[in-house]
This record gives sequence, C-alpha cells and structure tokens, in this order.
Amino acid sequence: MIKGFIKRAKNGESVYINEVRDIFASANTAIECLVETTAGETHRWTIPLPCIDDAEERKYIRDYFHANIYNIISVFGGKYMTLNSNSNDVFLKELCAGLNEVFQVNTPRINRSGYGKSLNVTDRVNAAMGFPPFHFKIINSKEGVENKTPKAKEDSVSKFKKAVKSASCSTLIGLDIGGTDIKAAGAINGRIVTLKEYDWNPAGMTKIEQLTDGIDSVVKEVLIELGESNKPDAIGIGFPDVIILNKIVGGETLKTRGIRKSSPDYETEFAKLLGLNEMLLAYCKPGGFVNMTNDGSLAAFTAAVELAFSNRPDEIKHGVLAHTLGTELGTGWVDENGNIPQIPLEIYNCIIDLGNYPARAFKPFDLRSTLNFNTLIAGTMQKYASQSGAYRLALECFKSDAAELYNELFNRGFIEERDTGIYVITSPEDKRKPLLEYIMKLADEGQPQAEEVFREIGKCLAATWFETEFLLNPEAKRRILYGRFVKSFKCLSLLQEGATEITDITLEPGDDNLAFTPLMQELRDNPDYTVAQFGQAIGAIHFAAEGL
Repeated sequence: MIKGFIKRAKNGESVYINEVRDIFASANTAIECLVETTAGETHRWTIPLPCIDDAEERKYIRDYFHANIYNIISVFGGKYMTLNSNSNDVFLKELCAGLNEVFQVNTPRINRSGYGKSLNVTDRVNAAMGFPPFHFKIINSKEGVENKTPKAKEDSVSKFKKAVKSASCSTLIGLDIGGTDIKAAGAINGRIVTLKEYDWNPAGMTKIEQLTDGIDSVVKEVLIELGESNKPDAIGIGFPDVIILNKIVGGETLKTRGIRKSSPDYETEFAKLLGLNEMLLAYCKPGGFVNMTNDGSLAAFTAAVELAFSNRPDEIKHGVLAHTLGTELGTGWVDENGNIPQIPLEIYNCIIDLGNYPARAFKPFDLRSTLNFNTLIAGTMQKYASQSGAYRLALECFKSDAAELYNELFNRGFIEERDTGIYVITSPEDKRKPLLEYIMKLADEGQPQAEEVFREIGKCLAATWFETEFLLNPEAKRRILYGRFVKSFKCLSLLQEGATEITDITLEPGDDNLAFTPLMQELRDNPDYTVAQFGQAIGAIHFAAEGL
C-alpha cells in the first residue's frame, strides 16, 4: 500500500493523511502521544506506524509521522509532548529521538523553518502564560501515557441567551477582521445602526501600525454612525490569528507575512499588537471592555448563539465546529460546555495531503503550488479548503479540459505569468476577490470545470473533517460554513456533493437559514446586506455582550 501511495503522489494525485492512518492501523505498532496544554488539560492520541525496511517507504512513513506531530502541535500547542512507543523497533525509536532536530526545539524562533515554525506560536503562547518553551519527552513504558482530562458538563444554552439579552440593552461594536476585508457592525439596544466594509491587504503591510491603523479607522467610522453620546459598552472582535485569553499570541499567519519579512526585530514588532485592546478600549465607556477571539472561533460562537434561539438548541450540548472559507481556512470550536478552548487551533496549518508531489515544485505564491505560504510545508489545509484552493483547482481543471476558460483568466486580468510562475494580480488593483467571484459565477451558470472546482474543495473539507475527528474528537458531527463560498447556493451544494463522495458529513451554511436572534434576523431582512457577508460581525456584537 505504501508503494501505491508513493505512486499516486508522483502522479499528482492527493493522498489524504486519514487514508494513510487508516491503512497503518492494521500494523499493530504505534506511538502514543500526550500533550499538556497551558490550561492544564491533557490530550492523548495514538499514531499507528508500520515497521518497514525499504528506504523509500521509510521516508514516506517519516513524512507521515512528522505530519501527525506537526498537526497536533499546530492545533494544541502545549507545555510539552510525551511520546511512547509500544514497539522495540529501532526505526520507530529513531523517529521519536529525532523530533528535537526536525522541529528545531533549540533553534531561535527567527531561524526556524518548516516544522519548526509551529513551535514559534507554541512558544509565544507558553511565554504569555508564564511557562518555559515547548519540549519533547520520550519514554518507553508498557503502561502507556495517561488519558484525556474529563470535562464536567455545563449549561451552554443559558450562557448564549444571556449574551443576546445583554445586547438588547447596550451599545456594542462587532468587528470581523479577515485577510481581504474588515466587516464592522454597530448596534444600540438590540438594533443595527450601521454596517461597514473596508477592503485591505494586511499580508502586504510592513509594520504593525499599518494593521492597527486600518482597524482604528474602521472603528472610528462606526463611532460616527453611533453618535457621540453613544460610546460602546464593549467591542467584540474576530481576529485572524491565535488568541489566548484575549491576547494575540500567534504571529505566523499569512496576514503578518510582510511584517515578518520586513522587520529586523519581529518579536518586538509583533508585540505591538498586544496594544490593540488598549487602543480600542479607549473608545469604550468607563468600565467597558474589548472581547477578542480568533475569527474561526467567532464563527463557531456565532453559530452557537443562533442555534440557542432556534428550534434545535439541544445541538449545542454537542458543541459547534465551524469553518470560515476565505483567504485561508479558519476553524472555530465551541466545545460541549459552550466554551472556546484556549488552544491555538491552527487547523489551516494542518497537513491533510501527503501526495501531489509535482505541485510541491512551484513557489508558495504560485497559484499551482501546494506549499504553505509561511512554513513552505506541502499539503496543508491553507492551500485546499480556501481561496487559494479554488485558484489552484481552477487552473488545473480549466487547463486540462477548458483551455478557453484558462486563457480567459489571463485575458480578464485576474492572473499573470511572471518569474516562471503564475500569480494573482494584487496591484494596482487587488484581483483576489474578483477572481474567486468569477469562478463562482461560472459554477453558478453550470460550467462543468468550474463546478468540479467546488466538488474538489468539498472533498478537501471531508479530509479536514477526518483530521478534526482525529485531533479534537468533537461530539458535533456537522460543520457550519461561513465566508464568500457559501454566498452561492450552487457552490454550497457542490461542496456538499464532493464531501459526501468521501464521507457522510453535513455542511450547513452560516447564512439566512441560521438567523434566529433579533439582530441576525434584522440583518437577514436588510435589502442591501446578507448574513453570509456580515453574520460574523453580528456574532462579534454578541461576543462583546457575553461579558456584560
């Protein structure tokens, strides 16, 4: 089977990590892995691994093993990771012993690359929480490692209903900050006063001040609409980075790539983002506050609040897992107790594809590439269930079966060929959103190759589902989707069709059908805006109200 995986990879086919893991499960040899998070919780996984002598197959197994470890760290971070093998096989023991070098544990953050990049976020989280840098512990015990920390059940529905009630008698601002735009909403006493959209390109910025100034200008516009006498009681924010206990502690996303490359001292520069809370707090009433979470977590929170007011509130007891399909794949999880787990949850960074070797030859910003923009690791969700995935798949499908459409992408000025690569045009006019909308329009019109783009993304979402099952084991078995992709019923149907080819999974849109609170229903009935556009900005208002 390993030879078959390698052959498929060389032929440009995807080989999803869950498929490999399922096949390896029959090997009866494995490495147990335990992580203790900064919140003091312990989580455990079993990574099945066969004992093989063939050199090429061993390399594939090594890549698979490192991908599993990398995915766990990307999602959970942790104070440390304990690994234990149930086999005396020398190769498996060498895999564990080599992790310090592969993940560059003792390398300064600025010099880390590849797998080591995942530890940059983890070490920033640990430092912010007062813990030493991440490290590996290798043991050899027949007892294995301890199990997950059990959770006590809480009443999450009441928690969400309280937030909506608080929003009905407060002045609030909600910000949904993304990679191509910021969406903002202002509300007074449970009624929408203003909705604002601001296009920007944070990935092209070179200083933190450019990023914070953009956010500041949007908030000032909302404040004007609210009126001088209506200072906000709170501001809720969905921000595209790792947020732990209201602190921005990630620093490895595409949005700050330009700043990382330009700054001679990135750690000091990035630390300026810690001042975002104080900057916005100055606009609030005395005693007000700023409540911030990751944009993916905000999506899950938004869905959970709406479900609390629906005819199926019992679903919340299983938790809510949501994805935002935008410049990257955002993921949010509200657990079975209605809490946002304080973990990095960088699902977009996880490796799902151990195949498609030819696509690895292209530079990361080349539209044909599967390399992660930051880590340069191939096969991460960032390049599959996302805007980048749509571009790459459109080029593949159009070039092979619809040459006229492929040429049209150039003729319409969406993309260009330069430096031996193919890139989306971002200057003098940013064509990222128009390009995606064009591909979606073709799919809406029934163009077969464009339809196939969204079926394939649906398959990627199914692979993502399998990986979240392995990593998080959530009780929630449906995935709620937000973002530009779900604005089109046809595209959403194609996503569901592709996902269902792989597994029985329900993809539910965060659109007008998920509008049950008074504010969201008001947005639903607005003739100029949609829930798919501004739903998370309304969710940010409820998130702001959660602490009142």
